[in-house]
Amino acid sequence: MTGLFSQAWRDLQWLVGCPDLVEASPERILTFRPPPISPPDDQAAYEPLKRHFESRAENRVGYYVEALVQMWLSGIPGFSGIEHGIVIKEGKITLGELDFLFRHEGHLHHLEVALKFFLYRPVTGRESRAALSQFPGPNATDNFEKKRDKLLQRQLPLGRKQFPEIRESHSFVKGMIFFRPGEPRPATLPERMNPRHLSGTWIRSNELDWLVERARRDIRGIVMKKPFWLSGLQSPGDSTPPGLTPGNLYTAVTEQFSQRDSPVLLSLAKEGDLGWQEEERVFVVSEDWPGDAPLS
Repeated sequence: MTGLFSQAWRDLQWLVGCPDLVEASPERILTFRPPPISPPDDQAAYEPLKRHFESRAENRVGYYVEALVQMWLSGIPGFSGIEHGIVIKEGKITLGELDFLFRHEGHLHHLEVALKFFLYRPVTGRESRAALSQFPGPNATDNFEKKRDKLLQRQLPLGRKQFPEIRESHSFVKGMIFFRPGEPRPATLPERMNPRHLSGTWIRSNELDWLVERARRDIRGIVMKKPFWLSGLQSPGDSTPPGLTPGNLYTAVTEQFSQRDSPVLLSLAKEGDLGWQEEERVFVVSEDWPGDAPLS
């Protein structure tokens, strides 16, 4: 699994370095240390990843992210008693699940984790109601406001209610906001959306000519496969150009949409002084996205 571990370590670096998507914990006492640049030699450090890739959920991005965070927390000096996936019940009724509990200097901490991608879609005309989200996910039944409210009004309060001794509650919601090429961005953002978020581009499956028309000859790209939706395409500069040319990428995406309408995530890279590095992240959704999904 050496190749998986190397990929996972790059993904963890990206995840920890990614700006928070939800500004939920402005007053933090505890400082989370970033993981070291080089992967650890101790194979025991990879146990959370081993369990993930041996499970039926190995392609689930959210579970992969939780495995990465568990590996990261386990490597931070002073953190102990790390628990993951704590189910909260009241009698036979399940109230929810806490992502992580851990101790630092004798104090209990609660951490909620998520990776989210949202696509900016202006709500206009007859749709123009404050209740409609302008930031649905690739699965349009999800949106930024739903995730924000669930985090702040349900998940974090549930932890404190169940464990009153919690010293601090932390959110770790990472991800990107995708915008239409050439179109203006919103003048205002939803409450608690971090204005310093990472951003990308989204297009529809019948707009793939944009991919070929805008791409220079030295651009290369890949279709990002689940669960590896975190770090983008990169490769040393002295290696064979990685990934696909824009034309071949066009063909690959077209073939995927001929089979199913599931969103496709692309990473486009350009060669520079440090080799091939991701220049742009692109979501391709179906022609009729968001369809009939409720946006509220």
